[in-house]
Amino acid sequence: MFSDVNVKVIIGLFCLSIAAFLSHRLGILDTSYSVLVNTEDKTKNLITSKHADAYLTEKRKILLQCKLTENNGYNFCGIGIPLTDGIIDNGLDLSRFNRLSLAIKYTAPNENAKLKITFRNFNDNYSKLTDTVSLKFNSISYNPNRHKLPVDIPFDALQVDNWWVEQYKVGFTNSQVELTNVSYLEILTDGMNVIGNYNIEIQRIDLYGKLISEANLLKLILLIWLITIILLITLQRNVLHRMSITDSLTGLYNRQGIRSWTNKKILMGINRQHFYMFYLDLDDFKKVNDTYGHQVGDQLLIGFSHYVENYLDSIENIQFAFARLSGDEFALVVLGLEDEQIKTFAENLIGVWDSPIVLEQHETYARASLGVAKSSGDVKTFDGLLARADSAMYYAKKEGKNCFKVFNEKVSQDIFFRKQTAEKIKNAIIHDQFHLNFMPIFDAKSLKIVSIEVLIRANTHELLGIGPDVFIPIAEEYNLIKSIDLWVIETTFKQIKKEFTFLHSHPLTFCINISSVELHNPTFVQQLTELISLYQIDPTIIELEITETCLVAADLMSVSTLEEIHDLGINLTLDDFGTGYTAFSQLINYPVSCLKIDKTFIDNLNSEDKTTSTMIKAILSIADSYQLKTVGEGVENHQQYEFLLDQGCDMLQGYLFSKPLLWKDLKNKLSETNQQPFLFKK
Repeated sequence: MFSDVNVKVIIGLFCLSIAAFLSHRLGILDTSYSVLVNTEDKTKNLITSKHADAYLTEKRKILLQCKLTENNGYNFCGIGIPLTDGIIDNGLDLSRFNRLSLAIKYTAPNENAKLKITFRNFNDNYSKLTDTVSLKFNSISYNPNRHKLPVDIPFDALQVDNWWVEQYKVGFTNSQVELTNVSYLEILTDGMNVIGNYNIEIQRIDLYGKLISEANLLKLILLIWLITIILLITLQRNVLHRMSITDSLTGLYNRQGIRSWTNKKILMGINRQHFYMFYLDLDDFKKVNDTYGHQVGDQLLIGFSHYVENYLDSIENIQFAFARLSGDEFALVVLGLEDEQIKTFAENLIGVWDSPIVLEQHETYARASLGVAKSSGDVKTFDGLLARADSAMYYAKKEGKNCFKVFNEKVSQDIFFRKQTAEKIKNAIIHDQFHLNFMPIFDAKSLKIVSIEVLIRANTHELLGIGPDVFIPIAEEYNLIKSIDLWVIETTFKQIKKEFTFLHSHPLTFCINISSVELHNPTFVQQLTELISLYQIDPTIIELEITETCLVAADLMSVSTLEEIHDLGINLTLDDFGTGYTAFSQLINYPVSCLKIDKTFIDNLNSEDKTTSTMIKAILSIADSYQLKTVGEGVENHQQYEFLLDQGCDMLQGYLFSKPLLWKDLKNKLSETNQQPFLFKK
């Protein structure tokens, strides 16, 4: 797509082309040359035959008086006007002229006397400096007395004298009219066959033409168009190339740009030096967007970029490329650093954003986690370095944010472990090597089982000792979680259909955890709907659990997906509540019906710190005012149970009451006449 500037250039060039063509047609590009004026100071040459006498006078005009005394042979009389300073091989180029205007009076003894006008042209192909006759004769003869002055003679009427062609044996190519190097203009009588006086009065000799011929003008215009289009295409290609490697928001490189820069350095042989890849990820950037809006978030990204660039520009003897990869993720490739400088460099880089970033109407701080990777013998490509730096950044996030981590053997082993685990998960999915456990959820007052949380477990020995808390995040990382989510949902629905009669007498709500990935999966709701229809499931007995951190990061698409799920009749539960940053005022915007208080709050009830108990009281109180059900997770002792019961928590789950059970064990427990946990039995 051409830019507005390119369109303006083309329109301007089109207008100039039309103007040039019209100017040519209207005569604005006409040119003229006055022979007498321009040769006024040059000596004219008399040219006469043996029996003719001539007398020449000049006074604003040339008067040539010739007299034929004897009519014997071919006689002539005339004048040669030099167009140059006597150097016959350095004449005038008259090719831009197309006609000759003559104001010449001619009197002769006979009525049909003619004058011969000749342009003498020098060309190395046929002319010699020592032989003036070898200059080509481009001539025309006419009778001045038959025309009104001035007489216009087109150059197309000129012909090369045949006698000259024959005398010098000139070939066809060189026997054509040629006016590119004219040394003389000759005006002669064209034969004198009557004795008497012949008078030639030359008043004016003018040449007229165009600065450029119409054909050449069209060629020039086409050439200019061609050059302009090539330049515009080249410039546009350069612009598109810059756009393809530049981040539109910050002006930094994008992923393709920094990859290209790095690969170019490698091809240039600079890979003899070590590359250092720094992977930067802004901490809690979502909070800025939610608090101040996306416009301020964009300003923060721009300000952060400028801070880092200014710091990098201040360091001598390094080469670097800085890029925004996506969202709040940045990459930095540096050449010229030594191993012992990395720690200081990374610390200084983190220190760059210790100062507040001043935006248009706000002042805020940027915090970032930083992963560092060094090129080595086995990894010296951009993508390899980026993967290592990304893994190191992941560790920095886990260690508390706003810090850096250098890729090392521990990180390498973790990457290897995650890749191996991902392969094991993939094989387990293919070979159906998972099963379900069910964690009972009890009514806080009656201690009856009212709901069950569906938990996935692996059957294969390859995943032995690797729990869902480990393999679920890995499944998300390697894009396997969608298959796991659908397997859990469908297997649960199969169990519900199989136990339809039993569940009719022992009603339960099935709580199924889903990944945040599903909120951006455009086919998830459709697949869920199809499974409900296939297994004839009452959607009101299904609850889908999402984590609070998932809700914090929710965008319009996520909220839309949640609303579609709710419209199916399925309830939504917010899991791990209290670990994110959701304000109670935000809950009303989401179709959530239940909150699960995170286990970390329950664990801290045993401590002397009253902050946790105060927080739980606030959660339960406000949840009640919003008519949201509450579940206490991870209840493991009587003190926790009694506190939650006293504060009005609706439901409880934890090892105090029951561990996760296989379906047959859960079924037996539900079949007991008294469903109270064994701990409370007498």
